[in-house]
Amino acid sequence: MGNTVGSSSALHELITNSECAYILGLWCADGHHRTSSIGLTNVDKRLADRFASYLETQLPKERLKWQVYYPPGQRPQGLKVPMQPLYKAKQIVYRPYVNSRPLLRLFQTAEQQIVRLPKKYILAYFAGRYDGDGSVDKNLRSDLRIAYSNRPEAETDQKLLQRLSCYQTRVYHYRRAATYVLYVSRYNATQFLHDIAPYSTIVQSLLPRRDLVALEEAAG
Repeated sequence: MGNTVGSSSALHELITNSECAYILGLWCADGHHRTSSIGLTNVDKRLADRFASYLETQLPKERLKWQVYYPPGQRPQGLKVPMQPLYKAKQIVYRPYVNSRPLLRLFQTAEQQIVRLPKKYILAYFAGRYDGDGSVDKNLRSDLRIAYSNRPEAETDQKLLQRLSCYQTRVYHYRRAATYVLYVSRYNATQFLHDIAPYSTIVQSLLPRRDLVALEEAAG
């Protein structure tokens, strides 16, 4: 994998299918990186496993590494990876990663170019964003939100959704929390969840079984 810094094709090099778009969205939400490593930090092992599986498609499996942190006295069982207690942890934290400066550069450059994401991959990307930093009321309509650490990122994603012409959205700034939130209108929330469900681990666990069956029938 070559040096992709500044390359206008980084986004298209990285996003070759819907799963890659999902992974980019998930990384933008919950990814971590250092000088030469790229990975994911999440309390949901399903998401960590999915990200790890992606990394194994990009590099030899032996390159994949894990770190697991847990509250004292709650050491996970059955995991053969490095683990250590963390007194500040309230839940088990999973962190799969690889040391790969070229892959890190590719992700970072693709993130900067996300506004040019092909339309066919926008929903998969938002499925990753939602799984990482999204939430909705238990009625699956109210308070559907995705959180961001800065306004430009939130507004860029808002522009992506506007390209689909299906959802009413707004960006709100919570000053005390230093957080920006992209809200999807409650009038469009159910449709949004159904639209990202084929790609989303979290939404598939929220929707009633009958809805999942209908989605599977529509897809196949």
